[in-house]
Amino acid sequence: MYHGRCPDRRCGVSPENATIAQKTARYVLIGALVLAGAWMLRHFIPALCWAVVLAIATSSFYERWLAKFRGRRRDVWAALTFTVIIGAVLVVPLVYGGIVAGREAISLGREFAASAASGPPPLPAWLQQIPSLSRWEHEFWAQYLGPGAGSGGGRVHAAPAVIEWTRIVGVQVARRLVTLAFTLLTLFFVFLNRDRLSIQVPQMFRRLFGSSVDRLLRRVVLAIRAAVDGIVFVAVGEGAIMCGVYALAHAPHPILSGVITGVFATIPFAAPIVFGTVAVVLVAQGSIGAAIVVAAAGTLVLFVADHFVRPVIIGEGAKLPFLWALLAILGGVESFGLVGIFIGPALLAALLSLWRGWVEELPADGG
Repeated sequence: MYHGRCPDRRCGVSPENATIAQKTARYVLIGALVLAGAWMLRHFIPALCWAVVLAIATSSFYERWLAKFRGRRRDVWAALTFTVIIGAVLVVPLVYGGIVAGREAISLGREFAASAASGPPPLPAWLQQIPSLSRWEHEFWAQYLGPGAGSGGGRVHAAPAVIEWTRIVGVQVARRLVTLAFTLLTLFFVFLNRDRLSIQVPQMFRRLFGSSVDRLLRRVVLAIRAAVDGIVFVAVGEGAIMCGVYALAHAPHPILSGVITGVFATIPFAAPIVFGTVAVVLVAQGSIGAAIVVAAAGTLVLFVADHFVRPVIIGEGAKLPFLWALLAILGGVESFGLVGIFIGPALLAALLSLWRGWVEELPADGG
């Protein structure tokens, strides 16, 4: 009777005695399975990446949080409550910003509806001297309000471009909400199984690549934490500076606008959406000079923060030179989206660690 053991040495070989062909076939099989699994989960990879990033970034906070719990189910309750806290930190500002944006959109829509019959609002006198700008304003108005704007009892008919743009935005928002939900779900299980993962993941990499991979893993973790620090510190700084600029420019709701600017500053090159909107509002109120000051100050702060301050913070934490830190941020965002701001520095930190390891292992030239 077969008991799960090989009765003859010819029916199998131990890993130590495996031939090169067998080892090659085994690694090819592992690679094929990994690729198949990645393809199957391709739509959930962003959520998995975000969960790993958040788990690494908040690991020290979670350790202190876990120490507050006692009992047999302490791991479950600690993971659940900490995940809920992170979810609240991420969701509450988005919901509040969405409510504010909805109110502003309704107000803006009413203004458009009130002025649709009379055409676009007049430009300032000094801008009316530029014929091309005045013509562009009328073309833009006709395109996005439609040729029937103001007809039919004062009803405004949205142009197809506006309808299509609204549909695209709705689809993207739905996708981001689904990604956020799966990120929090994955994060809960990462916290719940953090002890086993902290042992099993390094062991897997050591078995594949040897003990020298430990230094590479440490560099990756440091790079992710440095990226989080760079995002948070820079966002808080940008929000505080622009809050002062909004107050000096007498913009409406300067503190709220500054907070929203800080939230958007966590996304590379997204802050112009906020201070650009504030500048447009100031122009509509007739404060052309204040609008120019807000736009210029916002552009300057954004340029310095994203191209100098953030790369320096991330570069020092990830042990990356300034140029490589800047390229890691820009290239990561370009290749992987928002999560690329963490993947980019981690990837280049790993490559730089490999490079330094190889260089250090080279024998010295005896001349």
